[in-house]
Amino acid sequence: MIVDSMYNDSQLIISLLGNCIMHSFRIPIKAALIASLALIASSAHALDIVFDYRFDRNGWFSTDSDAGLMRRNVLEQAASVFSGFTDSLSAIQPGAGDSWSVRFQHPSWNSWIENVTVTDLYVPENSMVIFVGASSFNGSVLGAAGGGSIRAQGSQDFLETVTARGQEGALEDVPTDVGPWGDSIWFNSHFSWYAGLDESGLAAGQPDLLTTATHEIAHLLGFGASTAWDALLLPTDDGWVFAGEHAVAAYGDMVPVDGGAHWAYGVQGRINGELVPNLMDPGTPFGNREYFSDLDYAALADIGWQVSAVPEPSTIWMLLLGLIGVFGRWQRKQSTLITSK
Repeated sequence: MIVDSMYNDSQLIISLLGNCIMHSFRIPIKAALIASLALIASSAHALDIVFDYRFDRNGWFSTDSDAGLMRRNVLEQAASVFSGFTDSLSAIQPGAGDSWSVRFQHPSWNSWIENVTVTDLYVPENSMVIFVGASSFNGSVLGAAGGGSIRAQGSQDFLETVTARGQEGALEDVPTDVGPWGDSIWFNSHFSWYAGLDESGLAAGQPDLLTTATHEIAHLLGFGASTAWDALLLPTDDGWVFAGEHAVAAYGDMVPVDGGAHWAYGVQGRINGELVPNLMDPGTPFGNREYFSDLDYAALADIGWQVSAVPEPSTIWMLLLGLIGVFGRWQRKQSTLITSK
């Protein structure tokens, strides 16, 4: 995501040119053997990801079907991977002269250029809103997240809240933090997805909804799609590398990246000390489930998220299976025209 800012006496213009992240699982890679998810935090500042289904016009997540309910449960589990993240995200609360709208790709689009606008969305404190949906596309893309535009007008405090959610580092010339309000994710319903919680039910040749959803949420958190991420990319003779302090410590060197938005193929992280493929590389094989590695978490810490310790897999799975349905949802970040009064 590229940010260009310009100030004058009457308006603040911020251009957030979001990467449209398409995660297509085509490359055979060894699957992760051990699950490792973020600790479910009880802090008042724990991140709450809120899924909004109002644009699920094809009923892919419908509560009237077992399949729709299962897919919702998988999204909640994907969100819980980040429930151990803590921060102090200000609420976006329009009113009293403060107004905003967001325009983004319809998450159940009939054509790739179909957009939808939401006006004066309320985003609670320490929460993000993700609009989700699905439609059929006869191609290799499994899902997409990112792109769109924000318009806002009102007080300077409101404008800064819309763009940075109270994260001062996100407003710096060289950003050191992120303050997303949300985004949208589209899933390709053309595929026969596995939407179960038990990995043993995942069949060969079947894409895993949990893996894809977790990957796309991470992009909306800023992985590969934020100015704080871009600020930590460095060019080398062999291509771009990510130079975040936590990621370098986890990997032992600056980390090679692919296309500026993913870890390069062949870069491995660790889960409970064992080398595994990273969830945030460009591809995952059909018929396999992958999990967030220490390197994946480290990158999000480098762009400003406060990441808690990771528990043993057996502990987190017991918690998740008992708490599916408790967690929340999300939205997106985009090309922005913001006018102050």
